Amino acid sequence: MTLWQTRRELVMKHLTMWRVFRIVDGVEELGIRLYGTQEDAAVAARELNTKEKAPETAATALGAEK
Repeated sequence: MTLWQTRRELVMKHLTMWRVFRIVDGVEELGIRLYGTQEDAAVAARELNTKEKAPETAATALGAEK
């Protein structure tokens, strides 16, 4: 699975918003929310990446216990 990233999107002529996205098997997956600042989007991307890694970490830990 690829990591979530941030990017800036132009909403109006002088209004930009930030969005999180990732590429999965050549298809772009977008987060549903728009963020007002890059930092807010980066926090959301980190949280999404942590949620993605949690099942993998749990499976690795269970495998190590056996």
